[in-house]
Amino acid sequence: MAVQGTTGFLADSMLGKLARWLRLMGFSVEYAASNKSDNEVIELCRKTKLFLLTRDKELYSRYKPSMYFSSDNHLEQLSAFLSVIKPEKELYFTRCPLCNGRTEKRDTGSYNGVLPEGVKNHFTSIYVCSKCGKVYWEGSHFDSILKTINCLVPGRK
Repeated sequence: MAVQGTTGFLADSMLGKLARWLRLMGFSVEYAASNKSDNEVIELCRKTKLFLLTRDKELYSRYKPSMYFSSDNHLEQLSAFLSVIKPEKELYFTRCPLCNGRTEKRDTGSYNGVLPEGVKNHFTSIYVCSKCGKVYWEGSHFDSILKTINCLVPGRK
């Protein structure tokens, strides 16, 4: 499977959850909304050199490089992806799972935006998306996500 020469990935409209999980692992994943035609998806991939992730067999057959997922379960999809393409651990949590923007680490004390009181009191740093402004911190949800990722990444159990 050739991924070299691509600038990232484009997940079709049936793979939104997979896109979010891959972003959490640091992969750049664009998302094709359901209003885009197959031709528009293919043209976008060609123009921007994106590797296509799809659940659509016909779309998969029309565009290479691409990866087809038969399962509708996001964890099975993620496992299939990770069996072929290895993540870089240092890139985990460097992308916003919602918009694919890059996150920037900031000190909670110097952050000008509104934070929940518990975050201000228990965390010294936060992560802010440079594109949409969403704020993240390393709470219990972070630990749960990391545990799931580590169970799925080959060789990191």
